[in-house]
Amino acid sequence: MPKPVPDIRSQPLVLLAGLGAEQTQDPSNALLRGGFRVVTASDARQAADVVQSHAPHAIILGADLAAPDYSVCRTLHALAAATPIIVLGNGELHGSEQLAAFRAGAWDAISDPYDLAELLVRLELFIEPRLQLDRVSDERLFDRASGLYTPSGLARRAIELAALATRHGLTLACAVFRPAEALPTRADDDRMAVALRHAGRASDALGRTGQAEFAVFAPASSTLVATRLMHRITDSVEHQLGFVAQHGAGVGIRSGCSMSYSLHHISPPALLARARIALELH
Repeated sequence: MPKPVPDIRSQPLVLLAGLGAEQTQDPSNALLRGGFRVVTASDARQAADVVQSHAPHAIILGADLAAPDYSVCRTLHALAAATPIIVLGNGELHGSEQLAAFRAGAWDAISDPYDLAELLVRLELFIEPRLQLDRVSDERLFDRASGLYTPSGLARRAIELAALATRHGLTLACAVFRPAEALPTRADDDRMAVALRHAGRASDALGRTGQAEFAVFAPASSTLVATRLMHRITDSVEHQLGFVAQHGAGVGIRSGCSMSYSLHHISPPALLARARIALELH
């Protein structure tokens, strides 16, 4: 079950790469006080790993890694072309050195000693466009009102879960939920969405797949586990929506589920299609 998008925009992540222990302490403390998060790397390989695994919002590259040919800067720029890289010089940086840094992909090249307050201002200016792109991306992937994935967000997350399941030899289950009768208003659809969010598990991807249709993709779930999950969510949502079967009150929920059997290729659209068929047959 997806949670509301965590608000880490006030704490963008900065990679400090190639700075010695003494050189790292002052900028790291200044960044933390300035509302940034910090991750460090001592060599080129660690820096590349951090860029690929953590997607930092900015990179500060020390002179030991940057000089003399800026090849590390060029490598990091190739891995994350939209990520600002600030090169710190070892002493005064001359025009030719700054030009070489810019050609390698650096956004700025600063002589040492440098002003920490000025460095933070530069970072804020460089990072803000990236944060704006993140906000747009988040809005496309999540429905802020309910905390669920949007259809496009769920499709993207399902592909990621399928790839993960395939790599590790796991299964992937899909369950679909619809109201037994058409809900009268969009507000009722939203009530059902919120009820589903509260009923789901943190490990699952839960989102909207239609106006009044919702689906959950659950990794590492057997047929028995998927069936139990489907029934538990159905019962929980019906309870939250005040459904009483014998009196016909509240909102009843129809559901169906399917599970991947192939460990060579898992197709989320096929899983969803089979879950819809199971719902119709239920």
